[in-house]
Amino acid sequence: MAPRLLVGAIPGHSQLALDMERAGHTVRPIDINTDPGAIAHVDLVLIDGSANDIRAAAEILADYARPQQMFLHTALEEGPQLLDDIETSQAITMCAHNLFDNIWVTSAADELGETVVGLLIAEIGGTSMRIDDTTRPTIAAAQELRALEATVRDDALELLIDTVPAFEAVAEKFIEAAAGRRYARSVNDLDRMLDALPEPGVRRLFVDLQRRRGEMEQDTDTELWVIQKYEGR
Repeated sequence: MAPRLLVGAIPGHSQLALDMERAGHTVRPIDINTDPGAIAHVDLVLIDGSANDIRAAAEILADYARPQQMFLHTALEEGPQLLDDIETSQAITMCAHNLFDNIWVTSAADELGETVVGLLIAEIGGTSMRIDDTTRPTIAAAQELRALEATVRDDALELLIDTVPAFEAVAEKFIEAAAGRRYARSVNDLDRMLDALPEPGVRRLFVDLQRRRGEMEQDTDTELWVIQKYEGR
C-alpha cells in the first residue's frame, strides 16, 4: 500500500485535492497570504489556478520549500517552469492537468518528478499521459475546440426550441446527448438546410463547418458548394 501523504491544497479544495482525499490522503487547505509557512508541515503541495496565479504562489512559497518536498500545479498553459522559484530548493516540481474523464496530461522538471506524478495520478484512478511542454499550446487549442462544441450545440438547441413544440422540456437531455448523425447527402440538401437557418451567424457557422468537413473528407462537391456560398451565390 502506498504511503499516505499530508497534502496542502492552494487555494483550497480543487478537484484534484478532493480526488487525493478520496484516495486516502489527508488534505488541508492553505492560505498562502496569511500563513505561507504552513507548507512546511505537508508532504505535497497542490497549487490550482491560472498560470499567473501559480507563478505568484511559487514566488511566495519559495522561501518555505524544502528539498524533496513535492509541488504539483494543475495549469495547462505552462509546465513545471512555473515552479522554478521553488525548484531551486531542490523540491520535486510537477504538473498534471485533467483533459477529460480520468485522463491527465503530465510533465515534471526531472525523471523523479515524472515517476512521482504518474504514481499520484494512478492512485486517484486516473490515466497519466506524459507530454512535451512545447505541445501545451496545441493541447490548449484542442481543449478550446472541444469547448466550442457547446456553441454549436446551443445553436442547434435554439433551432429545435423554435420549431419543435415543448422541446424546452427535454433541452437538458439534448445538451447531454451524443453527437447527432448527419442528414445532408448532397449539396441540394445543404442548400435546403442553409435556407432554413434564420440567423446570419448560424448560417456562417454552418458553412464554415461544412467547409472543414469537406476538407477532411476530401469531399470536392461540398468544397465547391462552400466556395459558392463565400462568393454570395
